Amino acid sequence: MPLLSQAVGAAVVLLTLLGLLDVFFTVLFPASGHGPIRNPLASAVWRCFRLIGSMITGQRRRNLLSYSGPVLFTITFIVWFLLLVTGWAMIYKPALGTAITASSGPTMPDWATAIYYSGFNVTTLGVGNVAANTGPYRLLTIIEAGQGGAFFGMVITYFLSVYSELTSRNAFAQGLHHLTGRTVSAAELLARLADGADLDTVRQHLSSKAEFLRQIHQTHRFYPILRYFHYREPHYALPRILLIALDTATLVRSGLDRERYVRLLRSPALEDLGESAMILILELAGSAPQQTVPASEAETWRHYYNTALARLSEIGVTVRGDREAGAEEYVMLRAQWDGLVRKLADFMLNEWDAVELRCADT
Repeated sequence: MPLLSQAVGAAVVLLTLLGLLDVFFTVLFPASGHGPIRNPLASAVWRCFRLIGSMITGQRRRNLLSYSGPVLFTITFIVWFLLLVTGWAMIYKPALGTAITASSGPTMPDWATAIYYSGFNVTTLGVGNVAANTGPYRLLTIIEAGQGGAFFGMVITYFLSVYSELTSRNAFAQGLHHLTGRTVSAAELLARLADGADLDTVRQHLSSKAEFLRQIHQTHRFYPILRYFHYREPHYALPRILLIALDTATLVRSGLDRERYVRLLRSPALEDLGESAMILILELAGSAPQQTVPASEAETWRHYYNTALARLSEIGVTVRGDREAGAEEYVMLRAQWDGLVRKLADFMLNEWDAVELRCADT
């Protein structure tokens, strides 16, 4: 029976080592994609949130989903910790009272003592009033303490990295929210970035937006848990960030005068903005099947396009003369990415009406 307990304990420790290896890959080799414990656990936790979230709507859903990232992080940490403590406790239990004894009084050979001893070691607090008195178990105590130190160090590093990236992503989203007049209107964004009819300054702004989208792409590859973090305010949602970026690139390509703004239309900044957004959304949502755009949806896009050009004309921007051809190009370009944004919004349980919120006149 003791040998069986030790064998089971060793198996649990091996599983725990996989968890430590998962932490190692997450912190030091984040783009590896490995996660023998984390990946199935994340999938299971997110399925639970999706199941409950699909039963409610509006602000109640957003309030619920705001807990998904922190809950997933906490559960993952608890599972790793319990595996580590329990696995070593199963190894120590048969030795209680012989190779591992209390400094005073009798040694209780029960699970409470084994977990107590293991917990002290893994948290590197010391051995308390229970200590190993043989060479092999003293060595095991040192090994477990080393694992505990590495575990907590990597978890703290991971925690700080994740929340640092979340802060940067939220600051970027909030900036877009204000630049669009608290909507997702690309026309309003361009109008506020432009210096009157001169759009030369827009290129620099578009380049900086593209650079940050590339940063978001890399951080989401490094830390997949980021996609499970939601916030109560819709403007922090990733689908909205991507919608604004892609719509801006599409509106510039289809709506501006080709001759006057040839430098902007041919600039690497504009191409970079569209490509960076597409790379990020493909990373998060995968590919989407080609679908025919319903006539009613295409008409809504045309109306938005014409209203957007009217807004740009107000500040003196020279827009495309052939509105009909421009609207058709806008519909064609938007059809290439709209389904992907909707797919991502559906996966993340972001309601589309909240994602695509516009001004009343757009």
